[in-house]
Amino acid sequence: MKTFKHTCALLSFACATSICSAASVRITFDNPIYNGPGGFDNVSISYPGGSSDVAASRFQGTASNIVGVPSSIFVDGINDVYMYCYDLYHGISGGQVVNYTINLAGALSRTLDFLGAVNGVMNFGKATADPYAWLHPVDANQGAAIQLGIWESKYDNAGWNLGTGSFKAAGLESATNTYWNSFKNAIGTYGDVDAHSVMTFESTSAQGMIAGDPPANVPEPGSLALLGAGLASLAFARRNKVQ
Repeated sequence: MKTFKHTCALLSFACATSICSAASVRITFDNPIYNGPGGFDNVSISYPGGSSDVAASRFQGTASNIVGVPSSIFVDGINDVYMYCYDLYHGISGGQVVNYTINLAGALSRTLDFLGAVNGVMNFGKATADPYAWLHPVDANQGAAIQLGIWESKYDNAGWNLGTGSFKAAGLESATNTYWNSFKNAIGTYGDVDAHSVMTFESTSAQGMIAGDPPANVPEPGSLALLGAGLASLAFARRNKVQ
């Protein structure tokens, strides 16, 4: 009985220190919210069930109250959490504080395809590639183009045309349009971003986000299964030894 209790304790510990627990984070958005790339592009968008004039670019904030994942999961640290909007049905504003659930498998395959193209374009000709280049736009227009592509990837399931389909955008600045065309034309040329390197922040009351996630920092379900099997085998061996 003592051995069985010890094994159960080990399994409970493994689960408690892994994604068995619901992962969550509190994000405090910078004010101004577009702190990093230095601005945004005002565009008009339409999407299933709505339309709006929005400021498109990358968001920035800080992370606290991190549960279920290590703080090292945030690519650029907890004081520089870079994100894009992944939800057009809620709002967000500078200085807002939101408690999010972290979804380690929340990105759609089309989004991963688009981000792979962004990385390919941004890393072209560089001696060292940045696997999270999509999080590091060089200016506001590039950040806006990435944001628009993320929306296109999520809300339109056919093609990559901002002028037609379920998601549309108009009024882009010339520089934003140039970046968008370079990313769009590279889709299929470069491999998609690994699903394990992307996570989403989800909330029922605030705008959802998409961010980077270094995969090596989070235990995979397969690894947990192997751990559980190993501990079960250990318990069985010890029980036989006692008998």
